[in-house]
Amino acid sequence: MQSASRRRRALAVVAVAGVLLALPLAARAAAPRFHQDTLWANALGALGGTLKPGDFGYVFVPAGDDVLAGRSPYMDADEFVGPPQAPYAYPPVLAVLVTPLSALPEQVRGAFLPGVLFSLLLVGAMVGGLLLLGVRDWRCYPVALLAPFTLEAVEYGAVGPLLVLLLAAVWRSRDRPSVAGATSGALVVLKLFLWPVLVWLALTRRVRAGLLGVGVAGALALVSWAAIGFRGLVDYPRLLRKLVEVEAEQSYSAFALLHALELPELAARAAVLVLGTALLALCWRAAGDASLPAADRDRRSLGLALAAALVLTPILWLHYLVLLFVPIALARPRLSAVWFVPLALTVFEWADWYRGWPRGELDSLVSVAVAVTVVLVATHRAEASAADARRAEPAGA
Repeated sequence: MQSASRRRRALAVVAVAGVLLALPLAARAAAPRFHQDTLWANALGALGGTLKPGDFGYVFVPAGDDVLAGRSPYMDADEFVGPPQAPYAYPPVLAVLVTPLSALPEQVRGAFLPGVLFSLLLVGAMVGGLLLLGVRDWRCYPVALLAPFTLEAVEYGAVGPLLVLLLAAVWRSRDRPSVAGATSGALVVLKLFLWPVLVWLALTRRVRAGLLGVGVAGALALVSWAAIGFRGLVDYPRLLRKLVEVEAEQSYSAFALLHALELPELAARAAVLVLGTALLALCWRAAGDASLPAADRDRRSLGLALAAALVLTPILWLHYLVLLFVPIALARPRLSAVWFVPLALTVFEWADWYRGWPRGELDSLVSVAVAVTVVLVATHRAEASAADARRAEPAGA
């Protein structure tokens, strides 16, 4: 029995290795079949190494180079004027983590090697996140991987799939304070706008995990800043403010949508704050709803915390929305209509409503806002089956 189990595991490892080797080759062969500057062509180019992913190749790798050279990875806030500039604006943790890829040769047989490896990491993180969330229906995986949000994450080399994996790990370990605290801290230090996840831990009476998450996030930021001699620390808040000033209205944020609807700037910011606060209040209410099973309380309140994060963030790009697959997977771990809502945005690209930079164009902003709302409402109202509820139990519970 044990030898058969070992053989199955060995075969699974060989199969995974084969897929990982084949994916870049297949992507490289398929990329020329698509028109240039489309999601499909750019994602395939990034995976095949013929295209340098925007965020990873032009922001993360240079930041890793700066860390290796003992320089600050941060641009002076006064020098940032907007596109085509793309400043490194994360805490130094990501730049430190990228240094092994920065040290690799950039070109191997005409392929951007660090980008290929990072693209494979993103695909693996997406698959791993769905597995942690209890998705066992194989049909869900290609739907999630082919959705425009995921393709854009691969195209840019953005960290969204890594956030899916970390958020899934927080969910699975939510009753283990040390693990949930460590993973939530790593999640928030990579993307600060996900701080409502720490609030969710506290509201679901996992205060120890939430406090530990705050401590871990702070410690990771501090240690990584110490690794670069605290360069750029003093000017970092000013860089973030400048980034928001330049990009907030150009992104898919709730503020950008309200401003495009001709709401005055101050009123739009106030409305965002009110809506985000209301969602956190609903998160608190769902977390304490005794009429629901424990797993449903956790799932619904997490979805509302994620909704609050997406509403409150001053800058929102489409690849952030790969996080929507977390509530989708928790509500419907088997293929259902809600899985196809993000995939349906492929139609929006054909209609020229899907843009990396909407720049206040109302049709693009509304189409994405409607899709996000449909996903969040549908997953919140869903009722899990007994089998799905058992699969949603925390690890070690």
